[in-house]
Amino acid sequence: MTLPGEFGGRSFLLASSAIGLSAGMTATLFYSLGTFIPSLEGEFGWSRGDISLAVTLMTLAVFVSGAAAGRLCDRFGAANVGAASLVAYALGVVLLVATAGSIHVFWALYAIIALLGVGSTPIVLVRPITAAFEKQRGLALGIALTGAGLAGFWVPQLVAAVTEAAGWRAAYIALAAIATAAAPIVWFGFRSVPQGRRADPSEAAVSGITAAEARRTGRFWLLTVISFAMAAGLGGVVVHLVPLFRDLGADPLAAAGTASLVGLSSVVGRLGIGLLLDRFPAAIVSLAVLALAAVGIALLRFDGLAMGALAAILLGMAAGAEIDLLAYLTALHFGQRQYGAIYGWQYSVFALGYGLSPFALGKMRDASGDYGAALMVSGLLVGLAALLMLGLRQERQPAGSCREQPPMSSPAG
Repeated sequence: MTLPGEFGGRSFLLASSAIGLSAGMTATLFYSLGTFIPSLEGEFGWSRGDISLAVTLMTLAVFVSGAAAGRLCDRFGAANVGAASLVAYALGVVLLVATAGSIHVFWALYAIIALLGVGSTPIVLVRPITAAFEKQRGLALGIALTGAGLAGFWVPQLVAAVTEAAGWRAAYIALAAIATAAAPIVWFGFRSVPQGRRADPSEAAVSGITAAEARRTGRFWLLTVISFAMAAGLGGVVVHLVPLFRDLGADPLAAAGTASLVGLSSVVGRLGIGLLLDRFPAAIVSLAVLALAAVGIALLRFDGLAMGALAAILLGMAAGAEIDLLAYLTALHFGQRQYGAIYGWQYSVFALGYGLSPFALGKMRDASGDYGAALMVSGLLVGLAALLMLGLRQERQPAGSCREQPPMSSPAG
């Protein structure tokens, strides 16, 4: 199929990026843990809070090692780093299956897997897209990043089906096999297209303020609070959807099927909300998205399974767009002069909130016996993030500026 404009001849590149993101470490381990929780809880007697700490450690390990993955990508190319990281992630999962038995070993292996698999995250797997596309870069990134959203659909269902048929260990092995199969696709796909020109460094610094100047503004710290509240409110609920539905009486396959709607909805959110941001004030779009997510959490709290599908869809809309919203708002209010430094801080705060949230929700559920209090706290955090968006209504940069991020300086492969 030949696509217009810059998309012509780049279909394989886009597809390989989407496949790598869908099979990569963060997407598969994040979306699968909720489905694994009942089996791990039943076999080892671990609490849900303790099991969920694995995601926290995984997220923190990605944060710590992300810059190193970027440097490796600069030196060896995204094709090599991405493919090797997918295989290394798969080997780490096999090691987990072979040695799991202690919660401390389980935690350590999730952290080790994250270090091995950090190159299978967007840090590396969207870099060739950024280099190969210029005028249509935003749309290309949106298409590629739907791969991670689709993982939210297929991962819970696959894990539930394999666990039902052959046990949780076989389900982990299935994820490892898929990552291994994706590795050569990423390697060949990233080498299929010459990826763009090397950017003039001065182009990235035409407008905007420095990171030091940004830190002296109220907007910077307001966005920081929004980043943490948004992540902390959404992350734990998404991870715990399957055990939450199980607590409410759903069978394992039905619980996984309903939770998988988050992934499908996130695809729509990632593409659709990006289009809305180009047409309406970013703060208002962001407020609306987060308000709908807060409604979804409220539906889970007060209506349970009766409104579970709608709640999952509303949560997925926000889960698919949260990173895009954060990136957009950062560029919108602070420009491109030191976008990387400013966004790096905001993303690190977001990652911290997303990493702590599943553990905190699990602990609250363990203490109270249900998810009622945890859902109330999560809903309040998302609602707070939505309301705080009103403080960002005065937009300083043209809306399109968020799509004009500086191209990566190193071609992939």
